[in-house]
Amino acid sequence: MPSQPEQPDSSMIADGWRMAPDATAPAPRRSIRRRVAGLSAVVVLSLGLFGVGSLFSGGNTASAMAGHPEVLREGCTWDSSGNYVQNCKVWSESQNKFVTVQIRASNGSDQGIYLLDGMRAQEDRSAWTNDVQAAQVYDGNTDTTLVMPVGGASSFYTDWEGGAGAENTTIAQETFLTEELPDYLAENFGVSKNNNAIVGLSMSGGPAVTLAERHPDQFKVVQAMSGYYQTDNPIGALGVFASQTIVSNYTNGIVNMWGAPGSQRWTDNDPSKNVNKLNENGQVLIISSGNGFLTSSEMAKLSQQDQISAMALEMLSAVSTVLMQLQAAQSGASVISLPNYGGHTWENWGRGLADGKDHVLEALRNNPPVTEKVQVVDASGTPDPEGSTKATRAALLAAESTPVLDTVDLSADPSTSAQSAASSTSTDSTSASATEPGVSSTSSAADDTQPSASSSESPTSESGADTGESTVPPSTTPSVPIPAQSSIPTTTPVR
Repeated sequence: MPSQPEQPDSSMIADGWRMAPDATAPAPRRSIRRRVAGLSAVVVLSLGLFGVGSLFSGGNTASAMAGHPEVLREGCTWDSSGNYVQNCKVWSESQNKFVTVQIRASNGSDQGIYLLDGMRAQEDRSAWTNDVQAAQVYDGNTDTTLVMPVGGASSFYTDWEGGAGAENTTIAQETFLTEELPDYLAENFGVSKNNNAIVGLSMSGGPAVTLAERHPDQFKVVQAMSGYYQTDNPIGALGVFASQTIVSNYTNGIVNMWGAPGSQRWTDNDPSKNVNKLNENGQVLIISSGNGFLTSSEMAKLSQQDQISAMALEMLSAVSTVLMQLQAAQSGASVISLPNYGGHTWENWGRGLADGKDHVLEALRNNPPVTEKVQVVDASGTPDPEGSTKATRAALLAAESTPVLDTVDLSADPSTSAQSAASSTSTDSTSASATEPGVSSTSSAADDTQPSASSSESPTSESGADTGESTVPPSTTPSVPIPAQSSIPTTTPVR
């Protein structure tokens, strides 16, 4: 096992990430009998407390041990990068294999940050521990669990419809990241399933945004660096095909990943076409890219060929990033744009990770989790993806077509109802003859513009977010007439 200079020792006590020698003076000698008696008492008391705790916990995985970065979890090994990073094997049922995930536990909180790798992700370790020391950027003071899945080259962190490459490899990254891995983290590290951030770069920048849009109950905030966000178009599809072919020889990825270009799954996985969901869910997008001009340190680390590639890729990303910033702003989403410079390099992304840290932590602290989503189903009980939109359209149509009851008639004395009806008939005939052709009466105009009191509010977004209080008025008859021009809103603003 690689040496771990920062790992705990039996003669040390924890103080943040540092360990200090125990300066307590040695205890006086005791007889063996007294020691055994004292140890027995401690064991009995501990077992009793454990039994009581089990009765109250009921086996809830939320009670799993959170924090304790110095404790090596079962089945994990210490990583050579230090900083309390553990290499854990997590079983993926959907992919029928173990996936290595590098994890650094928090000091005690339940919040987690998922860090996705790039197009050339290695199978032995994440670049977040190899090229960027993420555990030093998000050190013990941040009190977060870092989650760094290993592998995923050319996968776009999504579920593929077919096999990848000549070996027909099964790729179900979205299922693993949003269903299987959260269960493991909750059970072994006490990480919440709805108090997380996700970070992506280059190839994983767009997918990180898509995963946040599709799983708002899991991710409150997403940070994307040097990504490509407009993929559902001929140029975007060509870029996906070229990159997968060059890096992993996935010549069939252009069809096997999301089906034929232009299909619905390509639209569903285009982050720019679904950015309005960030606004609907109250999520935060942190976005940045370099300018494509390499710094002196970047040039010193790269060959001439890699320098050209790093400049070209970052310039393309800069264009896509500016477009994404505009699209997100137009949707009303909360967007934080970080200025940056440099090329398509890990030096750039390490700088971006540090610059976005405070914004990520603030969003985790302040944004409430999206834990309740309304699912609209059809008559057979099958979920309808367009159900919310259809329900909203039907409610608005009903509001326009249904006449509003006259509140003056509702409040009238029943004993005079017959006399009121008779006088109303004579008055209507007189008014009809006195009204000029083509001009409607004031009461008719009010009825046309005032929404129906019987229409109820329905979800206003496909995500099905709770729209708040009902706008249906009380069913009791008002004792005071409501002015004819007053209106009742049909929708409540959604954050």
